Amino acid sequence: MSRTGIPEMANRSRLAQEFMELGRLESLPIIDMHTHMGPFYGTYLPEAPLPRMLAEMERENIDWIVSAPHSALFDPIAGNREIVAAMADHPKKIYGYYTVNPHYSDRINEDLAEYDAIDNYVGFKLLPDYHKYPLTGDRFTPIYEFANERGLLLLSHTWGHSRYNPPGMIAELAVKYPNIRFLMGHSAPGETDYAIEVAASLPNVYLELCDTGRLNGLIAKMVREASSEKVVFGTDFPWYDPHYMLGSVLFSGIDDREISNIVHDNAAALVGGVLQRKAKRG
Repeated sequence: MSRTGIPEMANRSRLAQEFMELGRLESLPIIDMHTHMGPFYGTYLPEAPLPRMLAEMERENIDWIVSAPHSALFDPIAGNREIVAAMADHPKKIYGYYTVNPHYSDRINEDLAEYDAIDNYVGFKLLPDYHKYPLTGDRFTPIYEFANERGLLLLSHTWGHSRYNPPGMIAELAVKYPNIRFLMGHSAPGETDYAIEVAASLPNVYLELCDTGRLNGLIAKMVREASSEKVVFGTDFPWYDPHYMLGSVLFSGIDDREISNIVHDNAAALVGGVLQRKAKRG
């Protein structure tokens, strides 16, 4: 019996035990690679205002996040102004994805010029299912060429059996643009086995846990078949409390080295690499 009164588990990791005793990970700061911020039409998200997100990050020992605000996902006029302001105000806590709407392709050159001018951008966010435009469509080509030249991250919503963003399209793009690090948002529910296969076979493709990682046994399968180095922690915060997904990782049966890779180390290496390359470009 632990001092919390909770029975010990023979296969519990040290990190899981720490979380059970303290209510958060003290020894391992968390990095969340899939977040949003701000209000979303038609629903109420209590933690969506940025001050409340930051307070929750402090409570849960989330070191920093990479975010694409809800405003950028759907409002081409507001565009990415909200994330630019958030990064300027909290440069050590918030990094950003530049969100691209392919139906406003006349803005692409302006978008790319703006990207280079803003500190803390680390890549692009695409929502093909929402925008009803395929990942492999020609309107995205300037984005891919730009990101490939700079070795940026690209987080795309992926979904199984979709016309717009199935795992096979990620695989096609990853071969064509080997310097982009592709993060498969949600790891393609409905075709997650295929997504795991793609991540295992291509060095620049990563699985992202948001929503899909809650399924019993799936994180262990990702680690077993693609390795813990190919899985990144993401939550869709503020849609989900990050501790919800953290529990899925801590009690998945993987070891502490693998947990550390997923919760912190892989993201730190990916984002750190982008920032180093950006610094060299001046």
